[in-house]
Amino acid sequence: MNKNKIIVFCGVIFFGVKTIILGFDYGNKPLALGSAYTAQTGDFYSLYSNPAGLYGGENFDFKLDLLLGANFTGNILYNANQIIESAKKYEKIREAQQQNGSIDVVQIAALFNGIKNLVDINKPGKGMIANVNGGLGFKIKNFAFSVKNVTNIGLKPFVDTGFSLSTNTTSSLAPNLKFASSVYRGITITTDTLNDPNLADEREQLEQVIGWLIDTLEDFGVDIPSDIKNNPEGIANALINLALENGFSETEISNAISQLKDENLQSLINNFLKNMLNKNSSFTNNNSGLVLKGINYTEFALGYSHNVWDNLLVGGSLKYIIGKTIYYDFKVFQEQDQINFDDLKDIENKLTKNVQSIGLDLGTIYKLPTPVVETNVGLVIKNLLEPQFELAGTDEKLKLPRQVKLGVSGKLYKILTLDIDYDLNEVETIVEGYKIKNLALGLELNPPIFPSLRLGYMKNLAYEDDQLYTLGLGIKIWVINLDIVGAVNPKETKISEDTTLFANNLSLGLTLGFKF
Repeated sequence: MNKNKIIVFCGVIFFGVKTIILGFDYGNKPLALGSAYTAQTGDFYSLYSNPAGLYGGENFDFKLDLLLGANFTGNILYNANQIIESAKKYEKIREAQQQNGSIDVVQIAALFNGIKNLVDINKPGKGMIANVNGGLGFKIKNFAFSVKNVTNIGLKPFVDTGFSLSTNTTSSLAPNLKFASSVYRGITITTDTLNDPNLADEREQLEQVIGWLIDTLEDFGVDIPSDIKNNPEGIANALINLALENGFSETEISNAISQLKDENLQSLINNFLKNMLNKNSSFTNNNSGLVLKGINYTEFALGYSHNVWDNLLVGGSLKYIIGKTIYYDFKVFQEQDQINFDDLKDIENKLTKNVQSIGLDLGTIYKLPTPVVETNVGLVIKNLLEPQFELAGTDEKLKLPRQVKLGVSGKLYKILTLDIDYDLNEVETIVEGYKIKNLALGLELNPPIFPSLRLGYMKNLAYEDDQLYTLGLGIKIWVINLDIVGAVNPKETKISEDTTLFANNLSLGLTLGFKF
């Protein structure tokens, strides 16, 4: 295999659907407010959030910004960590196979837990979304224009668990996965008496699943003599004793037995084995793969807002989008057309496709006649035309989805602003199964002398345990403005023994501008 190919694609794993939905970009200041910006007025960023809000504000507003973001969706980092955590226990299993040794209850639980996480990785919504965009734009009275470049990549792993290691494809699993050869002498299951009386209750619990465990291990190719099968208590004792000899604590043993008793885990392992039986294909036909899908485009946007009647604002934004899509479906274990990764022209011809499309946003804002607190209600339809972009070598398409948002904004003496946004529809994203329907809150403090402080919170109602906390600072020196924004889902995930990520969703942005 081409070495460069390994380097390029070792971390890029994906999926396949007919239409892949891209993400949204609302600009740096709106992101600092949790993207709750639909009812804001008088600001350049309304061009991205709701063009009706371009009405009012300063006569001239210029922005130059950059935003970087990555979102690991569906708790995929946890699955990866669980597989890594099981690696040491897998090594013990390999040694037992080589030496005709035995495996303990913790190692068996680790094996099944590793399989569970491999299967979980294939579930919808698990993947990664990466976004890089930057550009410049300006607002003159009620008009705005911008040019920005966006790179949007979606990643999702797929592991094909149905394969055979035999020289011929049969429907019998045990002969295909027999853990014995000239190098691997096989695993032995033995019986014993319990060495630790403190684990007597755990032994009784393990006995309850010994029948299922024996059948499962045999399906994996482990030979278990009939006289041993008839002694479930002895097998449970041996599995626990060996775990103690291998240095596992009583708590670890108890947890392992609890995992083996989990009916959901048992069902998953049974389905895993059934899939391998029914797949009836060789390993060289395995569909585990590395697929890359994404787009880099330049967007030209022109927006306008008008006060049509008694504080009722309407606006629109017309967008011309031109760029390249990229698609590469790399099957790890299958022969494919070779691509010369040293030849940029070869890569461009085979993996990318030039695309262009037209986009349209429409919005309205009504300024309520409320005393003291300036209150606005806004409604926007983004990507009304749902621009689509073809991918090279496939009938799949990338799409900017139509989204409808409702927002309310309240401002007290231009010092304190509170914004609330709600998505009226649910949309897919570039990661299959990961959907978005946000409830967003934003709070901005504008003291006369000090920098503006912006806080935001975004809750994805369409996906479990998916939220984002945002923070921003707005520094103003005469007519010059500097905006700094960060967004994070503070969920620690250990991805190796020595490495822990403090977040699974992180964005950082910087904006330089001036207005007068």
